[in-house]
Amino acid sequence: METEDPHPKLSVAEGLAMLHLKDFNLEDLAMALENHFMDYETFFWVDPATGKMELWAEGVADEAEAEGWDVHERGGVRIDPIDSFEAYRDMEEFISTVSNQDCRNRLGRAIDRSKPFRHFRETLSQFHDEESEWLTFHDNIMKRRAIEWLNDKRLVESSETDAALSLLQSAAGTPRTVMEGRPDHPRR
Repeated sequence: METEDPHPKLSVAEGLAMLHLKDFNLEDLAMALENHFMDYETFFWVDPATGKMELWAEGVADEAEAEGWDVHERGGVRIDPIDSFEAYRDMEEFISTVSNQDCRNRLGRAIDRSKPFRHFRETLSQFHDEESEWLTFHDNIMKRRAIEWLNDKRLVESSETDAALSLLQSAAGTPRTVMEGRPDHPRR
């Protein structure tokens, strides 16, 4: 006997016109895609009618229930954070681009330890030029992920996201897609 999923997936409401990239705050979306500090009942979501991102939490849920609506009925699109292995791969990819051999070696050792993210940040803080390069690298990857997420959720026309990704690639020299070429990527 099948049981009903107590946490159904949110999907885009049918019949809504697609929005444009400018309707979304890509920095906030990127932040939500990296937020691993909430439980399953607390999450960010996007209203597909407006592009506005909101937090769904116990207080909001209570207020919405009192007003007679919920995020599912609105066609809200849940923003699940990326898997930590993706962020780990970002660090690996960045390390491979570091020209300072001492920095590259120390960063490589840092992510091979327990708590790799903390050790990566601590090590990187000792190399100011590379730290600045990391911030740019990371911002570009997360902006790319945000645009790809909007495309995957069909909130923005693919022609618009493709053009934005091409511009981002030429401006930053980053790969065409963040996940392209990775063995676990569904497009492979």
